Amino acid sequence: MDTREKVFAYIKEHQMLQPGDRVVAGVSGGADSVCLLFLLLEWRREIPLDIAVVHVNHGIRSEAGEDARYVEKLCGEHKIPFFLTEADVRQRAILEKCSEEEAGRRTRYEAFDKAAEEWGATKIAVAHNSNDRSETQLFHLFRGSGPRGLRGMPVKRGPFIRPLLFVSRQEIEAYLAEKQLSYCEDSTNSSLKYSRNILRRQILPVITKNINAQAAA
Repeated sequence: MDTREKVFAYIKEHQMLQPGDRVVAGVSGGADSVCLLFLLLEWRREIPLDIAVVHVNHGIRSEAGEDARYVEKLCGEHKIPFFLTEADVRQRAILEKCSEEEAGRRTRYEAFDKAAEEWGATKIAVAHNSNDRSETQLFHLFRGSGPRGLRGMPVKRGPFIRPLLFVSRQEIEAYLAEKQLSYCEDSTNSSLKYSRNILRRQILPVITKNINAQAAA
């Protein structure tokens, strides 16, 4: 089963999308979110669906404006409404006494909710994949979470849906390569300043290599 078939079967199994849904998709321009957008476009060819895109510029990276322009260009090519939020996440983290990761998460979800309300969306699609799910479970474990936190990310929560939750990052990259789709590289993904990157780049690879190869599946 290829990635498209796997995702479509997953959407149907969990009844994520219905004919006539209006879906706001969070698209950063990275591999995961570009894959999500194009799979939603493929779904739209078979079942009536309206799609809009939300992009958040966190104000952290110098090249972030280029990512926004890339996503806006994609939306223009496919005649999709484009909602842009520009924020100073570093300043928010200071004011709210939280990490930049948490400030960014709050900013994104506020942007999703705002665009969904303005556009009358019935669903909000985010591009978390199976690797993200595993990283989140480890993050909760190391912070002392109880059983609820260890369940990880839900497939659906209110209007939010995660069509890629059981697709690996490797499968996503293979889909993009097959379709010859380009995407943006986020330089902060390599920085060990962020706890999630430590999990992604140092801890999870050790687990999958030495303990359980399916830990991120």
